[in-house]
Amino acid sequence: MEFTDRDILTDILTGAKTISTGYHTAVLESANDRVRGTLIQINNEELNIQKKIFDLMHSRGWYPLDPVFTGVPMGAETTGIRSEIGSMRSVSAYPGGSMGIAPGMSPGPIGRSW
Repeated sequence: MEFTDRDILTDILTGAKTISTGYHTAVLESANDRVRGTLIQINNEELNIQKKIFDLMHSRGWYPLDPVFTGVPMGAETTGIRSEIGSMRSVSAYPGGSMGIAPGMSPGPIGRSW
């Protein structure tokens, strides 16, 4: 099986993301300030590498972006956010949900519905 450039870059990016996740966890769990600082520095270097790989893939059309992440403003018809003055209507994070509880999920072990 022959790997394409896209396959190789995708694999490298996936690996870089996994490594960065490990560094991030280590930073959060580090009790020694010198070790923590070193891990932060290494993680930042890893993030810079990820950005270069991402930029290369995106420039070749191999990593398309979701419009949410492009910084392009979207209208109320897309976001569901309205600017109605005086409206006190509650909007759930989950369509059809209640107080942040996804449809089909129970509100917790006690069965409360806040």
